[in-house]
Amino acid sequence: MAVFRKILIPFDGSEPSKRAAEKAFELAVDQGAEVYGIKVISFIGELITPSDSLWTTIEADLREKARSILSELESMAESKGIKITTTVREGSAESEVINYAKEIGADLIVMSTGGKGGMGKYLGKTADRVMREAPCPVMVIK
Repeated sequence: MAVFRKILIPFDGSEPSKRAAEKAFELAVDQGAEVYGIKVISFIGELITPSDSLWTTIEADLREKARSILSELESMAESKGIKITTTVREGSAESEVINYAKEIGADLIVMSTGGKGGMGKYLGKTADRVMREAPCPVMVIK
């Protein structure tokens, strides 16, 4: 009997998030679980006020980069024979991961404590909030 039917992987393409994804894939194979990936784009639009055309360009670039990052996760899953559903969301990383977990009925979130951008302390806070507020267990990989 499978304990985990749906596993969610917040992914940013960093080495820590790749290690978390590998662990999630192991669990998915063992449990026969469905796998979902999410990349959250956190806009800083409230901090800067670029022109509309510049903002459109920035937004398109961020979306393209997010899709590229998720493409890497999809390739990792495919190499293990795992089908994965991915999505790009916009907003607070913590809130979007929690909301998506609720939407898909996730049984487990597997995530790392650090990611890209040299923001380890902030990202540790992201993992902490997800652990406190997620609708399911959270496995955090260092």
